[in-house]
Amino acid sequence: MPEPTHPALDQAISTVPSTQFHGVDGQAVRPCTPAAVTHRHLRMLDVHPGANVMDIGIGSGLSAALLARLAGAEGRVTAIEIEPDIAKRAEALYAEHGHRVTVAVGDGLLGYPPSAPYDRILVGTTPPAIPDAWLQQLKPGGTLLCGARLADLPGAYAIARVTVDDHHQPHTVEIHHGGYTPMIAAFPLKTTCRAVDPQQPERALTILGEYELGVAASLLSSLTETPRIAPTSAPGTDYFHLKNWLIAIAPDGLLEATLDQGTGIGIGFLAPDGAAHAAVITDAHVIANQAESPALEALGALVRHWWETGAPRTHELRARLIREGESWHARIAPAVTSFPRP
Repeated sequence: MPEPTHPALDQAISTVPSTQFHGVDGQAVRPCTPAAVTHRHLRMLDVHPGANVMDIGIGSGLSAALLARLAGAEGRVTAIEIEPDIAKRAEALYAEHGHRVTVAVGDGLLGYPPSAPYDRILVGTTPPAIPDAWLQQLKPGGTLLCGARLADLPGAYAIARVTVDDHHQPHTVEIHHGGYTPMIAAFPLKTTCRAVDPQQPERALTILGEYELGVAASLLSSLTETPRIAPTSAPGTDYFHLKNWLIAIAPDGLLEATLDQGTGIGIGFLAPDGAAHAAVITDAHVIANQAESPALEALGALVRHWWETGAPRTHELRARLIREGESWHARIAPAVTSFPRP
């Protein structure tokens, strides 16, 4: 999807160099969202002069500085940060370079009611779920852009763009490829089984569903003992859109694995004879327990179907928010509901 044009943002970018906040080596704050990602998300947020904006998770401080330029003298930008040292650093940079940003130290999950209601809310981090407080603090018709989790798999991150109606309920929901670092808050993985290689803890496998630990451990072993490795059929950015499509259709045995070859998504199950079969695709490789693995066949059929239906992009999937208590969970579904299942 082409990015919307935004001359005002282009002007802001030209007057607020990222080196002010990222440092000359780009590593002044870790983790540090790349400037190009910040720019892309600000285009999606579409901030106009006079807007009242909340920025949650200051990070380097760049996003709030750009927001202040976009909101202008008649607007207002409030930046919330839970880490006092990070907040203090950003506040000093705002003062040094003349950026009109109000900094508050606090838990971003609560928003910041004193400056509400907001026209726009930008959240440069991923919460366990989207707090209803953020929607309540938006003006009717206002827009929230934040990191979101699409499933209980560890790497199921994306970007949610949500507008609210007159009752502060979700009006439009879009899910886009991308993601932010998780918030300093626990991610309760309610419906997964995870195994870690005791000899090499960096190797791990998480399968979606209620399985016994031995199943996940067997699947992980099958992918590390004598794996069959081939080039990926979804390189680069294609992989991430394929990954989100697989999360959307949620086939039985969906799993995520971190192996020597990288982190990928795939299919796994135990055969009637107890043999473990698993296959994983990354942006560079396809890894399977054996060349004739039924899991590899099942995963291959799904990948082929994704290509045959036009390799749908993440933003083309159907998106919604599901309420659970005082939070909302982002979920996606395929636009085309007919697909092969393992």
